Amino acid sequence: MTPKLTTDIETRTEIGPRDRQEDRVRAVENPDGSWVIAVADGLGGHPYGDEAAQAAIDALPERIADAAEMTAAFDAANAAAWALRPEMRSHNEGVSSAIALTTLVVAAWTPEGGLLLSWIGDSMGFVVPLGGGPGWHCAPHNDPFGFISRCIGMSRADRDSFDLPPGDVDHFGDDVRGERVNGWIEGGGLLLVLATDGLFGPILGAHGREWFSDDPDDNSLGFALPTDRRGTAADAADTLMDTARFAGLQDNITIAVARITPEVSEDAGGSMAAEA
Repeated sequence: MTPKLTTDIETRTEIGPRDRQEDRVRAVENPDGSWVIAVADGLGGHPYGDEAAQAAIDALPERIADAAEMTAAFDAANAAAWALRPEMRSHNEGVSSAIALTTLVVAAWTPEGGLLLSWIGDSMGFVVPLGGGPGWHCAPHNDPFGFISRCIGMSRADRDSFDLPPGDVDHFGDDVRGERVNGWIEGGGLLLVLATDGLFGPILGAHGREWFSDDPDDNSLGFALPTDRRGTAADAADTLMDTARFAGLQDNITIAVARITPEVSEDAGGSMAAEA
């Protein structure tokens, strides 16, 4: 039997109680099976937040195959946001001179590079293994200065390749290696959820951290998505959006979901082989 990978992608966005929508979302699917999804939060209340989020999203490439290309994507997004309002950039050393006016989380898949995920600020990524067991979620503002942090497919060894100051991930014990991701996929597939903090803020306030976890000792979103709401990316996105609405929206909310599953067919030899 030879498994091929199928990806189902959905996005959702809602303005919530804000006067305008400052979040932005992007989803690109390519003929070779590669894809890029991203959400950007324009920093609610900032006078140029919506422009910055749009510029960051527009600057992303349609294909990101490795850690170096992810680095370049964030550099391009950062530069595009700063180019809008160069007068807003501080001339002082430190965070205000390095970070653009947006938060951003980007995930990408290519047949040769597998799954990559990286983020800056307080937008987040979640993984829910469809085969059961605890999953994983990244930590918002993992670095106190909000610099780029790598989580899936981008190990600590890659940190020096970033032109922008990288997040301090030495204390962050659950960087997700490619082998773990492959195990999730081969075990039945996974849901990858990207979301701005408009999703998890009200939910955590209403339900506490347990809402995100199958196992409090291993960060997971599994409890938040019952098994009967994992059948499609649309099911997952609608469930998360409905739950946030019920908890009481406090901000713009934007969600992108990729459901990655092995599509198994029998070959003449009856053997198992994973195609890249």
